[in-house]
Amino acid sequence: MEGVVGRERIDLSAASLLTVLCLLWGLNAVAIKVSNQEIPPICSAGVRSLIAAGCLVSWMKLRRMVLFPGSIPDGMIVGVLFGVEFGVLYSSLLYTTASSAWILLYTTPFFHAVGAHYFLTGDRLNLGKGVGLILAFCGIVFLLSEHAGLPSLGSLVGDMLALMAAIVWAATTIFIKRRLVGRVSHHHTLLYQTVFSIPVLFLLSRIFGEQPIGHINGLILISVAYQGIVIAFISYLLWFLLVHSYPVSRLSAFTFLTPVFATLAGVFLLKESLTFRLVLSLLLVSVGIYVVNKKW
Repeated sequence: MEGVVGRERIDLSAASLLTVLCLLWGLNAVAIKVSNQEIPPICSAGVRSLIAAGCLVSWMKLRRMVLFPGSIPDGMIVGVLFGVEFGVLYSSLLYTTASSAWILLYTTPFFHAVGAHYFLTGDRLNLGKGVGLILAFCGIVFLLSEHAGLPSLGSLVGDMLALMAAIVWAATTIFIKRRLVGRVSHHHTLLYQTVFSIPVLFLLSRIFGEQPIGHINGLILISVAYQGIVIAFISYLLWFLLVHSYPVSRLSAFTFLTPVFATLAGVFLLKESLTFRLVLSLLLVSVGIYVVNKKW
C-alpha cells in the first residue's frame, strides 16, 4: 500500500541518530560559510551531489547492489525536487536575510505533518503533535528573529522563496514515502536524489549567473569534502534509512535542532557569543520534540 508507515514511534536509537544527524547538519552551516568564499552556493550543492553520488556508487558496487532496480521516473522526480529546493532556497538569500530564510525553511515540519496526515497511512496530525511543533518552531523564531530585520517588498519575495523551499522539502519527503519506500532501498533513494539532482543544480547555477569557482585552498577542500562525504553521502543515507522506517511527521520535528546546533557551532568554532536566547531556544526545541513524540 502506498504511504504505509513502518514503525509508529521514534525509539531511543532513532532519536539518538537523529540528534547526531542534526548536529552534523548544524556543523554543515559552518562548512557552507567556508566554501561559499570561493565556490558559488548552487554550484557547491551540485559538486556535493557529484561527490556523494560517486561515493554511493562505489559503496553499492562493493556490496554488489544493482544501481537502478526500478522506479526510475519516481527517482527522477525526487532528484528534480531536491535540486529545485536548493535553487529556490539559495535564490531567496538574494532578497532576504539568512535568519529570515532559516526561520521560514524550518516551517517544513508543519508541511511534513500536514502532508503526512493527508497522504500517508498511519501518520495522523493530532493536538499533541501540533502543540509540540509550535513550541519547537517558537524556539527557532526566538533564536533567529534578533537578526531577521523588518520586511521590505524585496525581502518579502525572498521570504516567499524560502517558504517555497520548505514546502518542496516536505513534498520531497512525502513523495519518497509514498512512491519509493517499499519499492527500493534507502540506498537507491539517495542514489536517485543525488544523480538526478546534479544536472538540475548545475543548470540552476548557470541560470542564476553564478561566478566561476575562485581560489581553492586546503580549508575549502576540507569543507567541500565534509559536505559531499559526511553530509550528502553518509548523513543523507542514514536519514533515508529513517525515512524508510519511521513516521515522517515525528522525524521532521527533530530537524528543529539543526539551526540550534548551527548556532552552537558558531559559538565553539567561530567564537560567537553564547547567549540566553540560544539556551532558551534549545530548551523550547527540546520540549517541542518531546511533545511531538509523546504518546497521546
